[in-house]
Amino acid sequence: MTSSTSGVTSTSSSTAATTAATTSSSSTSTLSSILTTLGAGSGLDTTNLVNELVAASQDPIQQQLDTQSTTNSNRISALGTITSDLSALNTSLSSLVSGGSLLTQPSVSDTSVLTATAESGSRLSNLSGSIKVEQLAQAQSISTTAYDSSKTFDAGTLIFTNSYGSATVSIDAGSSLSDVAKAINKKQAGFTATVLTQSSGQQQLMITGMTGDAYGFSVSGSGGASDINYDKSANSGSMTVNVAAQDAKLSYNNVEVTRSSNTFDDLISGVSINLKSASSQPVTLGSTRQTSNVRQAVLNFVDAYNELYSDISTNTAIGTSSSSAGALANDAGVRTLKSSLNSMINQKLSSTGSYSTLGEIGVSINRDGTLTADTTQLDTALANDPDSVEALFNPTQSTSNSAVSITSSIGKVTPGTYKLSDVTYDESGNITGAKLNGKDMLVSGKSLIASSDSTAAGLVLKISGTSVTDSTISIDAGVGGAVNQLYTQMTSSGGALTASKNTYTKVASAITQKETDLTSKMSTYRTRLTTQFTAMNTAVSGYKSTLSFLKQQISLWTKDSSSS
Repeated sequence: MTSSTSGVTSTSSSTAATTAATTSSSSTSTLSSILTTLGAGSGLDTTNLVNELVAASQDPIQQQLDTQSTTNSNRISALGTITSDLSALNTSLSSLVSGGSLLTQPSVSDTSVLTATAESGSRLSNLSGSIKVEQLAQAQSISTTAYDSSKTFDAGTLIFTNSYGSATVSIDAGSSLSDVAKAINKKQAGFTATVLTQSSGQQQLMITGMTGDAYGFSVSGSGGASDINYDKSANSGSMTVNVAAQDAKLSYNNVEVTRSSNTFDDLISGVSINLKSASSQPVTLGSTRQTSNVRQAVLNFVDAYNELYSDISTNTAIGTSSSSAGALANDAGVRTLKSSLNSMINQKLSSTGSYSTLGEIGVSINRDGTLTADTTQLDTALANDPDSVEALFNPTQSTSNSAVSITSSIGKVTPGTYKLSDVTYDESGNITGAKLNGKDMLVSGKSLIASSDSTAAGLVLKISGTSVTDSTISIDAGVGGAVNQLYTQMTSSGGALTASKNTYTKVASAITQKETDLTSKMSTYRTRLTTQFTAMNTAVSGYKSTLSFLKQQISLWTKDSSSS
């Protein structure tokens, strides 16, 4: 057996050596390839591999979210631009209207005697007359004798009395003159106290009432304040009268009138008057139309409108692809705004005179939706009926009956025409009822108030006399009022633009949440991969150790075979 085996081995030694050498070479190449693949020493570069796998999973989703975020941000930005344009248009018109630069203004022949301004909604084109100012209204002012600055008062009270009632001021013990003044002012009863310091260092208490004869007052001190007193009816007391209370005396078109203040708005309808000095000569009143301002306002409105409309058109363009479409191509809120703007040109804005719409004075819509102002037609309208053109830009309210006045403020009532009817009175002449467009009105003395469920909610009327039975009430928005109403509707809590803004804000929040969720998911994924590859790397390191051992054994076996 041994001899035979030895013989075989000996006979095949050359072939075996060749085979062993080939096997050794092949094994070494395979091991080298495996080790190269797995990496030397520490094994796989798991950090880089994990990063690539996480990126492969995260990047496509993140790219989608980035695209959605950019699109949504563009929508928010475009919506902000359009809202800002609408706000600018509304603000500029509101400033023009409130500033009175589009209203016919009263003119006066001597502004050193008085000034006059038009109130919102007034119509003064036919204003004429004269005012003679005989004396200005004054507020009573009285002062105490001079006290040393160290003067203090024992506890006491001051009772102020005028035609409208009385007020009591308490004085604390140990009060200085300054403390007494503070106590009077704190009461806020229509009296102002001031401490005057003389060059000698002594002090006086000066008390001033409100303007007008009826606000002339008496003051009665008791207790520690007993030496602070003045009796107006007897013109006596410890205090000195510096200025006597008096009403303003004037005559309007030779009719004498008095007013408790030097500023009033109830002498001439629609005119606020401020008296500045008395004069022996009457001041002539007239009116000055703001024709050039109204003309420029029309042109400025067209320019501002076109800027707004251009931004709307650009951002709502449909486009041939998603990349060429406007950011707000499918936005319902902006489409609503666009439609409302288109209808404004032929909207009835005034019921005064020859012109009731912008289209009638030369403003027309181009095929692209922008506006054009025909200046020739505009100038003709201004020449034919300037009051009517003026009314288009100024909100107004009027009644067909001179005994019915509107006391609610301009802009408070929805524009429209309302019918006052069925005004009834009792035997004493008190109003007992009235209807507005068939709905009962609330009665408060001589005032009638539209019910809260009426389309004229907010309207307040005042009735003079007992003969009024009906009247037509006209509330006109004007361009300023129409734009303000549109702006309010669009940007209110339930407005179309607000709804769009809320939608995009929610989308932005949703995208942010998705990004947060993705980051969290990828963090978990990264942790799992790192754990798995760390375990695998540990296993591979073990395999490499085994392979290294096998390689050594194979090498030894090969050498042994070769030496045989």
